[in-house]
Amino acid sequence: MEFKQLEAFVAVVEYNSFSEAARHLFLTQPTVSAHIRSLEQELNSKLIIRTTKKLTVTRRGYQLYDCAVNMLNMRNSLIEEFTGQDKKIIDLGVSTIPSSYILPEILSAFGHQVPNVYFHSWQSDSQGAIARVLDGSVDLSLVGNCSQEEECCFVPFCHDRLVIATPVNEHFLRYQEQGACFRDFLEEPFIMREKGSGTKKEIDRYLEEHGISASSLRIVARMNDLEAIRKSIVKGVGISVLSYRSARDLADSRQILLFPLDGDTQGRTFYIVYNKNRILKPHVKQFIHFVKDFYSAPERDSV
Repeated sequence: MEFKQLEAFVAVVEYNSFSEAARHLFLTQPTVSAHIRSLEQELNSKLIIRTTKKLTVTRRGYQLYDCAVNMLNMRNSLIEEFTGQDKKIIDLGVSTIPSSYILPEILSAFGHQVPNVYFHSWQSDSQGAIARVLDGSVDLSLVGNCSQEEECCFVPFCHDRLVIATPVNEHFLRYQEQGACFRDFLEEPFIMREKGSGTKKEIDRYLEEHGISASSLRIVARMNDLEAIRKSIVKGVGISVLSYRSARDLADSRQILLFPLDGDTQGRTFYIVYNKNRILKPHVKQFIHFVKDFYSAPERDSV
């Protein structure tokens, strides 16, 4: 059960209309209907009976309405209590790398420019963050790959590149002195990201473009947790292909070595994703425009 679902339910009861609730919440009517269905399935109760002529709230529906109003009021009171003012809310989905290495600087800069917006974020892999956009539980997501979802609009906002990250030892220091290409690393123990990660999708693209079978890699571990991968590389468990943004702090402190991914002329792109069928609130549109322009100057960091 999520606040978005409760907000939709309360609005339908108060406006006695799905279409009016959608208009006031800046949602599409199918999204409001989906939120109500999800609540009914989770609570195993019929909350609203809708016919072509009228809408009727059930007894259990009115019980939920009273609870939902109290919960939403409590949430708003907590936000006011801890932030000191009534703020606009942006529900934000974010995948792993943007969450840790991009979002903090965006929120800091946006907060200085627009101080009256409160963010509620959920972290997952790119696939999960896109799913939240589709089900209407977030206003937008920041993700590391672009999918074929027809309902979604993907706006590129930040470019990055993939690098090979290795432990710091004599073996890889020699590689660094001599120069090495990706095929030189094929016999090394690899730590890979799990399916659903934008980085994993980019690695698969790179391997396919260069005629390298994934089965030819000596994979010793698959992990969802990026921080666990970073620590495992430092400890010498294996090497991995990472986003440069997620690895440069360890490289700067000489805890790992980075090698450019030869032949990767495309690099990778991070996207703002939102539902094109959803009516976006003005402050959400403002945030999207801000993020789109934030990294307008090209990155010139070198490995």
